[in-house]
Amino acid sequence: MMDKLDKFETFRDGDLIFRLSKEEAPVLREYMVPLAHQALNTFSASYEFVPKGPILIEVFSKHDDFAVRTIGLPGMIGALGACFGRVVTLDSPKAQPPGTFLWEATLWHELAHVITLQMTNQRIPRWLTEGISEFEEKRAHPEWARPGDLEFAGLLDRGEAIKLKDLNSAFQNPRTISIAYYEAAQLVEHLVNLYGDAGLRKVLRAYGQGLDTNAALKAALDTDLDRLQVSFSQELDRRYASLRRAAAAGPKDEELPGMTVDQLKTYAAEHPNSYTAQMSLGRGLRRAEQFDEAVKAFERAAELVPNAPGANSPHGHLAGIALQRNDRTRAIAELQALMAIDAENVAAARQLAVLFKQAGIDDPAKTRPVYARIVAIDPFDMDAHSALGRLAMQANEGDTAAREFRAVIALGPVDRAAAHTDLAESLLKAGKRAESKKETLAALEIAPSYERAQALLLKLVDAQPGRP
Repeated sequence: MMDKLDKFETFRDGDLIFRLSKEEAPVLREYMVPLAHQALNTFSASYEFVPKGPILIEVFSKHDDFAVRTIGLPGMIGALGACFGRVVTLDSPKAQPPGTFLWEATLWHELAHVITLQMTNQRIPRWLTEGISEFEEKRAHPEWARPGDLEFAGLLDRGEAIKLKDLNSAFQNPRTISIAYYEAAQLVEHLVNLYGDAGLRKVLRAYGQGLDTNAALKAALDTDLDRLQVSFSQELDRRYASLRRAAAAGPKDEELPGMTVDQLKTYAAEHPNSYTAQMSLGRGLRRAEQFDEAVKAFERAAELVPNAPGANSPHGHLAGIALQRNDRTRAIAELQALMAIDAENVAAARQLAVLFKQAGIDDPAKTRPVYARIVAIDPFDMDAHSALGRLAMQANEGDTAAREFRAVIALGPVDRAAAHTDLAESLLKAGKRAESKKETLAALEIAPSYERAQALLLKLVDAQPGRP
C-alpha cells in the first residue's frame, strides 16, 4: 500500500490536499475538489467554526488499501471512509461495485467529522459525531439518507430500539452498529428540531470543554439523557406510527415463502396494512403473471412504506411489470419514483436513460438529472459524461460542459478527435479561446481531415483581434 501511495497524484487546493491514484485523478478531481469545498463551507457556516488546515484527503481504488491505511490491517468490513480530524481516508468509486456505494455522500459524511472532531477537541462521543454526519448527509440530499426505515419501525414496534444510555456502546457491537448509525441520526434530528442548530453548537462546545454527556447536555440545553429519552421516544412514536403498523409481524409471516398464490391472497386480505404481506402477494402474483392484481399489491405496499429502496422496492417491481407489459410510460414513472428514494440504484438510472432514448424524450429537465445520478454513482461512465456535456452545451454552460468532456478524454474514448473537438467547443463557449484552440489542434493532430475541428479552427482564427 505504501508503495502505491508514493505513486499517487498529490495536489493542493486552498486548505485541502488530495491524494488520488494517477488512473483516477483526472476524472475524480473534477468532482471531488468542488464537493469537498462545498461541504466544508456549508458546515463552517452552519456550525460557526472554521476547521484548522491543511486537511488531507486520500482516496483508494482498492478497499484493502483503504483499510491498511486506516487501521493497519486489510478487511475492515462495513467502513467506507474514516476521519482523524485533519486526515480523511475513503474508498474511491472503483473500490466498491457500482450501485453499492455513494462516494459523494461518504466524503460529505467524513468532512462533517472534521468539523465535529476539531470543534470538540476530539472529545465528542461516537453517537454524536456519527449522528451529525448521518444527519448532514440527509440534510444535504434527502436521498442520501441511510436506509432502514422499515427495520427501525419494526424495532420500535417490538420495543427493541436502542436506549439512549446504550447508544454509544451499540457502535462497538457488530450486531447493532448499523441501527446505531440510523438511530443516532434520528436523535440528532430530534435535537435540531427541539433546540435548533444553535443548540447543537452549544452541545459540541460543551464537549470541547471536557464535559461528559449529561454534564454537556445540562450546560448546553438544560436537559439530560433521561429527559431526552422521553421526548425522543414521543417523537419517534409520532414519526413512525404508520410505519410501525406496516412493519408489525403477522402470525404467519415466516410461512409466506411457501404459500400458494391463493393462500397469499387470503393472508394479505386479512392483513391489508402489512408491508411484508403485500410484497409477498405482489411477488407471488407477478410470478404467476397475474399482473393486474400484482400491481395493486405493490401499489398498496408503496403506500405503506413510501421510501422502500433496493431491487425489491415496490417501485422496482412496478417498473418491471410495466416493462413486461410494454408500458413504457408507467415504467418511466416508476423508475423516476425509485430514483427519488434510492440514490445508490445506478441500474434504475441507466434503465431510465435507455427508456428516455427509446421514447424520444429529450427534455433536459427530465434527462439531465438521470445522467447526473449515473455520474454521481459511477464517475467512470463515459457515455453519461458525454450526455451531460451535450446537455450543458444546450444550456450554454461552457465550463460545466468542459468538465464533462475532460472526463470523457480521461476515460480514453475510441473517437479521440471528436472528444477533443467537443472539449474545444465547450471551452470556446466558456470564453477560453486559447484553450479551445489547443484542443482543436490536438483533434487535428489525431485526424487532420476532421471537418468539425477544421471548421472550429477557422472560426477561432477568424475571430482573432486585428485579423482582416
